[in-house]
Amino acid sequence: MADRIHINPGRAEDNAGKIESAASYLAVVALTPQDTGTTLPANAKSKEAYEKSQARIADLGRMLDQEVRNIRGLKVSFCEFDEMMGRLTQRGSRYPVIRGSA
Repeated sequence: MADRIHINPGRAEDNAGKIESAASYLAVVALTPQDTGTTLPANAKSKEAYEKSQARIADLGRMLDQEVRNIRGLKVSFCEFDEMMGRLTQRGSRYPVIRGSA
């Protein structure tokens, strides 16, 4: 199975960087001061909906940041696994080899 796993650390890091870059755009944008005061119930409700949507956008940004950490952690883990498997195969078979006499 280990011979079927192919990890490209450069590509994994590149993808993590792209996700990290996208996540940086997902931040809360507050309403301007003239948008915060209202006497109309409809405006108050739209303000509340806007604030909720901004909170969800910020949550998505935090989740993407976590995914970036996960991708980078998996990249390191797979590289370590690959090195470990390489060391195991250098040691030869774990089963004793029995040869018959000629």
